[in-house]
Amino acid sequence: MTAPASSKPRVSLVLLCYNQQSMVRHAAESVLAQDCEPLEIVLSDDASTDGSYPILQRLAREYRGPHRVSARRNERNVGIGAHYNQLLGATSGALLITAAGDDFSVPQRARRLIEAWDATGGRADLVSSHVIDLDHDGVLHEVMRVDDLAPYRDVPHWLAERPYIIGAGHAFTRRMMERFGPLGPEVFYEDQIMVFRAIAGGGAVTVDEALVHYRRGGTSRRPRFDSSQHMAWWTERQRGRELAEMEQLIQDSTLAGCDAPVRAVMEGPLKKDRYLRRLRRSTTQSERWAAFRAAAPLATWWRLRKMLHAAFPHTTVILKRGLSVFHRRQH
Repeated sequence: MTAPASSKPRVSLVLLCYNQQSMVRHAAESVLAQDCEPLEIVLSDDASTDGSYPILQRLAREYRGPHRVSARRNERNVGIGAHYNQLLGATSGALLITAAGDDFSVPQRARRLIEAWDATGGRADLVSSHVIDLDHDGVLHEVMRVDDLAPYRDVPHWLAERPYIIGAGHAFTRRMMERFGPLGPEVFYEDQIMVFRAIAGGGAVTVDEALVHYRRGGTSRRPRFDSSQHMAWWTERQRGRELAEMEQLIQDSTLAGCDAPVRAVMEGPLKKDRYLRRLRRSTTQSERWAAFRAAAPLATWWRLRKMLHAAFPHTTVILKRGLSVFHRRQH
């Protein structure tokens, strides 16, 4: 049940879900129980193949309370970055609070984030908080404290010492997203991108409280590999995610007028990641040599070692093990 049409909420809370049937009810009920001013709450499913979306639909349909609640579903699975982009069009709040389909928001979470934002006069573009580690059995562990973002006054500070942050605790402004535009379709790690955008704009602050029970692990966690093919697939996927993050940061820095220092820091790692990705996609030795030559600004020995590993992965693994044994015996 939605709030009256005349009372337009100024804050939106978006819950992002994908194939989290066993946990999403708990997560959604926690956002519906927020004890604050009326919110616009959007329960959004990224084309799950399990029963997640019917759960969200039922909760939205049966809700009776002060918040304006709806459920929506993407026609196809689009991933984190594109899901965020779509939710900007599906909401209207000036401040957006994010929640994951496997986390739990404490009842005062939205209220405390809004109070912190209001305390800046609405100037801050991002508000963060600490989280509590939640394992897969639902047991709470220690508080995971993120860095205080208030001292980060400019991009050079962010470049010199990237803050430790956890995106599951974030709220950010619509104006920030409209200024920088949509996230790239390959973006998966949005945490630092959001913080960078905020520091390049109105700044960011941190609430000194743990407001989210943060599910340990997730899709970015390194799995146990059951085959070399599985490991190669996972490595390629992670490499693509890291590339997408760096490319988005460089694009955003250009819009913010601070691309020179950002490129100076990121172009080296970016070139390395591009080279490694091209090697993994090469199927012939001529393609590997073409990648080797194209990456010429990088150190010759490093490029050669990576090319040999791509061409003869089992041989290089055996060589590494042999060298390790040799060094142990020498010492």
